[in-house]
Amino acid sequence: MPKVVDHDERRELIADALWTVVRRDGYAAVSVRTVAAETGMSTGALRHYFASQDELVAFAMASLMERARARLTEVGARATDFEGVLALLEEVLPLDAQRQAESEVWLAFVAASRTDPSLRPLAGEAHRALRGLCDSVVRAVSGRGDDTPDLTEETDALHGLVDGLAVQRTLYPKMLPRQRIRTVLRRYLIELAGRTGTV
Repeated sequence: MPKVVDHDERRELIADALWTVVRRDGYAAVSVRTVAAETGMSTGALRHYFASQDELVAFAMASLMERARARLTEVGARATDFEGVLALLEEVLPLDAQRQAESEVWLAFVAASRTDPSLRPLAGEAHRALRGLCDSVVRAVSGRGDDTPDLTEETDALHGLVDGLAVQRTLYPKMLPRQRIRTVLRRYLIELAGRTGTV
């Protein structure tokens, strides 16, 4: 009896192989040939799943975003207090091996999106999603709902902090230990609560 191939699972494995190529050799090394070699497939077999390199890269980016979104949804369901909100922010930072790998790949994608128009829509979507998360956190910590005065500057500040911590931790993991990131985030959220009148 022939082996049943799970096409969705195979596409995810191909995306994983693309991430491996990016982490090891850089985004410029990504091609149908290099990703096929990483999976042990022929280029013809890989093209059965992805007709072009652009389609492959777009799927790999979308898959990365979906995995992060699923984790955020799970953590967000439990984010009912200060510690839960802190855990939600920590989820978008490279604080374990999986998120470190994802952050390395994502940083390469975002850098490439500056010169590759095909990557910009997903890069922009991820940027807006992170900003939305930061806005939600600011409103939760400040105790203000959606109909309250503008909190754009506070959202700008938190977004910048989270982005900066993610980039620094991704590029220089030994210089920015996990616990220091947690301490910085905790202190910032406490100060935010104080500025906005809930502490």
